[in-house]
Amino acid sequence: MRHLPFCLLATFLCTCGPAPSTPPTETLTSTDQAAAQQLIQDAFDHIWSSTDTANVGRYHTEDFVILEHGEVWTNDTIRNWQLRQAATRRPDAPRRLNSFTFFRTEPAGEDIWLAYHNQAHFVNAAGDTVGTMGWLESAVATRTAEGWKLRMMHSTRKARE
Repeated sequence: MRHLPFCLLATFLCTCGPAPSTPPTETLTSTDQAAAQQLIQDAFDHIWSSTDTANVGRYHTEDFVILEHGEVWTNDTIRNWQLRQAATRRPDAPRRLNSFTFFRTEPAGEDIWLAYHNQAHFVNAAGDTVGTMGWLESAVATRTAEGWKLRMMHSTRKARE
């Protein structure tokens, strides 16, 4: 009986406080989903398959970061990698062709979160595949004044196929 006033007070405080807020319903239009997935394709085609450092700012936010198989890469890291690739690339080096299988594309506030399998095929001048590599990846795309850009990625290499 001595605890009854305390229990009543606790019940009163818990039920009379502000109502719990419910998160706003997040929607993702098919246009936004397609744009985010195309952003992934374009970024890989114009950054990872190319050595044109100008494309980094076109597809990434200024604060972009990728967690690449245990390493942290920024836009500067990627540009330096591209410059090293350009300096050491043989004229007959295979081209990299990228393909993706998206299995999650979801709204995340004002952003879009994507999860996908990334497959790179390395093709020689004759059009023959000379190697493949695969990754399990996720990315966050954010809408900017210039359109959708990648803000963050996470990449884990799969075993060679």
